[in-house]
Amino acid sequence: MTTVLIEDYALLRVAIQHVLERVRNADDILAISPAHLLNMSSSINRPVELLVVGCSGLAEQDVGLLSQSMAFFMPRLVLVLYSVLDQGVMAACARAGVAGYLPKASNPDALAAAVSLVLAGGECYPQPIARPQGAAHAPTQELRELTQRQEEILQLLVQGKTMREIGEQVGISVATVKSHARTLYWKLNARNQAEAAYIAVQMGLVRSGAQPPAKHDSNS
Repeated sequence: MTTVLIEDYALLRVAIQHVLERVRNADDILAISPAHLLNMSSSINRPVELLVVGCSGLAEQDVGLLSQSMAFFMPRLVLVLYSVLDQGVMAACARAGVAGYLPKASNPDALAAAVSLVLAGGECYPQPIARPQGAAHAPTQELRELTQRQEEILQLLVQGKTMREIGEQVGISVATVKSHARTLYWKLNARNQAEAAYIAVQMGLVRSGAQPPAKHDSNS
């Protein structure tokens, strides 16, 4: 198994697991409660690739769960889901090298995009931590700045299409697609395709149901 989800609330655990299955192999996902962690077999294959930890909102308990689960699974990447934005837990996440810190209330597209972003080597933190003051995204302003062609290409990037596939579908050269992509990354303040997809979903710039990208190279 390569992905472990720890969430106490059973219905939410199932919902998050379904989202993870959109971007991960369903057979490689283990979804458990925090109580189950105490009874885990030491024979489990470690390290796991991705650990997703659902916080309870009780800071001391959440920091302890994060520390315990990371020590046991030795994950390569960690994504934390929170119900309350607690500065102490965020600080613990930063110290532990957690790659993402996302609200449990995020819609499925945003959560799936965040998982793809983290797996692609990006980071996903709340705006006050991730970006300097004054750099927060303004959805309506950014949306007005996108041309119709850029919106079309952004939609395909979020679906995980390669530059060559986009060029063939839209009827333009790969070089032109890359030029549009570079402009999109600049306008969205993104570093790569995965981060652009995450930001686009968060800003509501893509149609509902669009699939976030797998681990494509933005230059492919």
